[in-house]
Amino acid sequence: MCSGRLRDKKKETVSNGQNVSAKTESDTDSLAYAHESAKYTEESTEVSEVKAGEANILIAYFTWADNTEVENPDAVDVDASTSASVLPPGNAAMLAGWIQDEVGGDLFSIQVTEPYSSDYDECLDRAADEKAEDARPPLKSRVENMDSYDIVFLGFPNWWYTVPMAVHSFVEEYDWSGKMVIPFVTHGTGGLASCIDDLEEALAPATIMEPIGVYRDDIKSAQPEIQEWIAGLNIDFIGNCETSSKS
Repeated sequence: MCSGRLRDKKKETVSNGQNVSAKTESDTDSLAYAHESAKYTEESTEVSEVKAGEANILIAYFTWADNTEVENPDAVDVDASTSASVLPPGNAAMLAGWIQDEVGGDLFSIQVTEPYSSDYDECLDRAADEKAEDARPPLKSRVENMDSYDIVFLGFPNWWYTVPMAVHSFVEEYDWSGKMVIPFVTHGTGGLASCIDDLEEALAPATIMEPIGVYRDDIKSAQPEIQEWIAGLNIDFIGNCETSSKS
């Protein structure tokens, strides 16, 4: 496991619609995101003081590409965002890798025991059914040493305006007391929708930091946006350390 050092920045100058996001566009997405950003930015300054010092970091993510089986990868249209993200590394996994480049830490891919269809519409239908049933899909593995992590970056796509049910399966396996959780969301036209509100309720009493949402068509060019977002968290992740990947 990797230990990353945190330094308080308060006194310094310093998004897969994983391809299964809802198809209708909300006119209030940009206003809602601005409101959420302001809310969490204000809170993050205070939290960074509490967490300054040594911290163990986990970057957990759920991505369609790690939760499906593609029979003929060569037939996938890599130029179409709703098709290409079905192939590894997947949208959320790509963002997770860039986060790890910035902060260190361990990667963990959240994977269900029963893979989703690699067909967009079929996957969309299953996601809708799971949401309607408030399902908790069984997962292949768990983080055995979760108690040792202080900070968890948690990434996932917006599926039907909320968090995928598999992420709820993951969240409900652990005690989040005393942890800082930093969400990153990939999405289509639905934006962040209710993802962060629903996640905040599920993660109580964890501290939720400012999230980022990245539109699926912008994923491949989003590394600078990730860097800017991390810099704006008012926390410095300093020191070089080994990183690892769990699954």
